[in-house]
Amino acid sequence: MLRLQPVPKVITFDCYGTLVRWHDAVRSAAHAILAGRLTEPDAQAQSVALADRLRSAAVERQQRPPYCDYKSVLRSALAVALAEAGHTAKPKDEDMLLSTLGRIDPHPDVPTALGRLRARYRLAIISNTDDDLIAGTIAAIGVPIDFVITAEQARAYKPDHRLFLHAYATLGVTKEETVHVGMGQFTDLKVCHELGIRSVWIDRIGEPLNPDWPPHAELNDLEGLPDMLSVS
Repeated sequence: MLRLQPVPKVITFDCYGTLVRWHDAVRSAAHAILAGRLTEPDAQAQSVALADRLRSAAVERQQRPPYCDYKSVLRSALAVALAEAGHTAKPKDEDMLLSTLGRIDPHPDVPTALGRLRARYRLAIISNTDDDLIAGTIAAIGVPIDFVITAEQARAYKPDHRLFLHAYATLGVTKEETVHVGMGQFTDLKVCHELGIRSVWIDRIGEPLNPDWPPHAELNDLEGLPDMLSVS
């Protein structure tokens, strides 16, 4: 059990990866894009590397000013990832990527855990995305979320402090009245450490923890989160 004083009023969550099957969705899109260019064995073999590079290129673009919407970030990242793999991005590739990422299914543990947490806390999502792009994914989660705060609203991407500060202003709480739950170390744990936000790290893929950004607690998924936060 994580004993928190003061008791939080709102539990905030990262969405992509933490709540929904983000990595699977990006790999699915990468495979579909490569399937139009390569034989099936080659498309399958190269899709993981393309997905990984697409994600890293997107993070790199998010950190460069000026701010641009997330759909543009994804298009730019896809062009970079495909070019490095020897391909040229086409409009149908962009459409495939955005269509796949427009509705991502939750991890199996998520709906029950969020349902239990709602009995005691308000729930919010803080996500590096656009309002319209995440809407289908929020619907797929199937549990009411009280607030969805996006980079589009704050015009800033995590780990920029402005996104979290915008979220707290919108929620009407202080950082001391929240706990943030996230999978991303650079995007979530880093800013939590810098701002002194209580955090729970969801390590879904077994990656090493950066000791510079230690969370207050660690879990492999959300199943144990309600018990950790004293929800009956």
